[in-house]
Parts: sequence; C-alpha cells; structure tokens
Amino acid sequence: MFQVLVLSGHADVLAQSSLLESLAERCDQAGAMNWLGYFLAASSFKGKHPYLVLMMKSGAGTSSLRLEEVHAAVLLFEYRVLGMPTGAFSTDDWAGFRTVIAPEAERAAMASMAADALLKHGAQIVLISYGHTAQSTSKLAPASSEPIRWAWRTRPVEMALPLEPTLKATLAKLGKLTRRNLAYYRRRVEATMACEFVADAKGLVHERELEGLNAGALNRISFSDFRHQFESSCKLPGGFLLGLQSGQGRWLGLMGGWRQGGVTVVYWQMNTAGYEKLSIGTAMRSYFLEYEVGLGTKTLVYYGGSAHSIRNSFVREEVTDLIVRRRSWRAAALQGVAKMITSPRFFIRINSQLAQTIAIKDLDWHATDAKGLRPEPQSQGSRLL
Repeated sequence: MFQVLVLSGHADVLAQSSLLESLAERCDQAGAMNWLGYFLAASSFKGKHPYLVLMMKSGAGTSSLRLEEVHAAVLLFEYRVLGMPTGAFSTDDWAGFRTVIAPEAERAAMASMAADALLKHGAQIVLISYGHTAQSTSKLAPASSEPIRWAWRTRPVEMALPLEPTLKATLAKLGKLTRRNLAYYRRRVEATMACEFVADAKGLVHERELEGLNAGALNRISFSDFRHQFESSCKLPGGFLLGLQSGQGRWLGLMGGWRQGGVTVVYWQMNTAGYEKLSIGTAMRSYFLEYEVGLGTKTLVYYGGSAHSIRNSFVREEVTDLIVRRRSWRAAALQGVAKMITSPRFFIRINSQLAQTIAIKDLDWHATDAKGLRPEPQSQGSRLL
C-alpha cells in the first residue's frame, strides 16, 4: 500500500526535477522527466497549474523526499481561467511520454491512484495518458471513493527509433528510400559547399545571433519561444545543441534536445531558409544519426514525432487515455463546453487534448458510486451524472 503526496505549483514541482529524472531512469523511462524547467515555463503552458502526484512507500517522510522512498509519479496540469481553478486536469503530453512515471506493468494502477487523489483535491475531470508496449496494455477501473464516470481509449504512437551498435546495422533497419535520401543529400551538401557538423555547439552560437537565426529559418516561430528552447538546450541538465555550419561560419541548421541513460530526445530542429534544394534537414539527420550511434545511444526519441520519412521506421507503441469525471453538474458542464469548443462550427479553433478527448462521441462510459465499484456501460443518450 502506498501513501499519496500531492504537490502543486511551479516552485514545488520544479524542486523535484532531479528526483523525477532519476525516477524515470529507474523505471526504464529515461528522458521522460528532463527539461521540466522548460515545460513549466513555456508560453504554451500559460493558464495551466502543475500538479505532481507521488506514490510513496509506506512510512516515507514528506518533508525531504528521497528517491528510494518514491515508487511512482504522475504529472498533470489544471486549466485555469483568469487565475481561477476549473477542476479540469490533464496531461500536456499527447504521447504519454512524460506523464506517468512507474514500472510499465503498474502504470495503469498508478494512473488510477492519481486520478482518485486529484478527485479528493477537488478535480471534476481528469485525463491521464500513459505509454506502454502493445503487449502490456491494461485497463483498470479507477479505485475511487467518489461517485464517478470513467472511460478509456487506446491509440498508437510512433516516435522512437532504436539504434544498433553500428551505423550499418542501424541504416539496414530503415526504409530503402530513407537510406538513399540520407546518403544522397549529405553528399550533395558536401559537394556544393564546405561545411562541418558541430556535435557540441554550446558556446558557439551567441545571443546576438538568435533573432537573425529565427528570422531566417524555414519554419520560424516566435522569438521568445525560439530563445527559450535554445537556452534550455544549452543550460538545462542533459541538454545538447548541435548544428551544421558552412565554411563561412553560417549556421545552416541547429538541433536541440536532451540525453539520459542511453536515450536521446530530439525536441527541436531549425533549418535555414534558402537551401531547400539541398535538403539541409535531411543532411543533418545523416550526421546526427552517425554521431548518436558512435555515442552508443540505444534509442532516439523524436518528441512530437517527425514529418521525415524516417518516421516509417519508428517503433509502434500504445498510449492509453484514462478519463475520469465526477457525477456532478459542474463536470457535466465542463464536458458540454468541451463538445462546444471542439465543434467544427465553433468560431475559434481550440487545440486542447483534454477537450478533444472528452468530446469524443464513441467513448464507452462506465459509472460507479461512492459505495464501491459497479461498472455500468452508459449509452450516448444517458443523462447520468
């Protein structure tokens, strides 16, 4: 039996960064809890209040947390409107990569336990996404003492590329077209201009260059976001920054992310405009792949996936979304709002994982009451709260 500790707020959650990174590595989820400082401060997280649910071993102290006393962790965010809590809690990670940190066979149970803990803290709706291999898929009814409705869905995710001990063996696992393009565009860039792959670009890219680099990028983003991801690559533990530089010293492309325990996570890539025919991005991937194999990296994770054909060689995994909501008018109202703002007729496009999930029409809802679990499938026409 575990005792549950709920921490909330940026400062309290961020204080556990080091512990969470170590916990992730222990649970064979290396890389899942890195860059917490980035994610808690990113502009896309404004209006979200972080909550960290820790499953502690019985008798563990709570004043000074130690890794050996923590069994699992679940990181979620509460949506807030004008600073006011809504009671709507959700993962911010569509791939379930960095939400539930626990041994794979126990992630469903830990998600259920976290949902119950948040319901006791006033949650109305909770969405928890957790990843696992297809062979270990498990769905557990939430062990909640609250009267609730709950549902789940399982969906595929592909964003990880296992690497072999040699480059030749790694390339052999890729598709024929991908192998050809990686070699062809690398040779083409090298034949067109003098260039150098810089495996460690920290300290070589200066603050005064950043605005120009972002302005000249193929896929420009807001400068504040670009600077934030650049600084995270350079300053946060495990972060890396690498790039491809011309003989004249111009950066043709940059790539950033983090490494932990044999896992390298690629978070962002910037390609300079004007070299589209050379496909700088593909050439960079060739250099990068060779370098990571040389480092002994076991797995490449492309956070958010990739539009490049290399995605066809990614490992297919499963993600389970557990959705739990109170049987209350407030929760029903939140679900109604979700259906409204995700409707094609709504005048503003809302990109919310929580809203899109709970608005799905064919979710198979079940119901329980406070006296114990009695799953009862609910039809779409049900008015049960």
